[in-house]
Amino acid sequence: MKKLIILLALVVAIGATTYLVCYRRAMVAVVTPDGTDAELGWLKREFALTPAQYEKVLALHHAYRPVCADHCNRYIAVRRQLDDLLKKQSAWSPEAGAAIAEQARLQGECHASMLKYAYDVAACMSAEQGRRYLDMIKMQLMEGDPAGMFAASR
Repeated sequence: MKKLIILLALVVAIGATTYLVCYRRAMVAVVTPDGTDAELGWLKREFALTPAQYEKVLALHHAYRPVCADHCNRYIAVRRQLDDLLKKQSAWSPEAGAAIAEQARLQGECHASMLKYAYDVAACMSAEQGRRYLDMIKMQLMEGDPAGMFAASR
């Protein structure tokens, strides 16, 4: 009986330790030790944001997140619609043309929205850091996949 209790205690201890390790690793992705939102930690460090600047950027980021998700969802839906059309058809169709036009329209809408967000974020920074941030964002937009949404649609 004594061996069973020791074994049970050992199993519980291993289980609790495993849970704590996994929980801690999962939480690292959400918040860093200094309380920084992990998605924006790089921005805070790279552009040496003050706490006040960081709070403004964080508010903008949280407000923009659903807008960005909506752009991605609509783009992905149109991309899948186009893929389905092209798989079913062996010749050009007006439906495929319309899907391509809608895809381009949504991409433009996304880029314009993201650029406005980037200018809002840059306005929270010093003039020099804001210019550097905008240069980086503009380069990302020119590459054509600002949020990784085009890769996600495949």
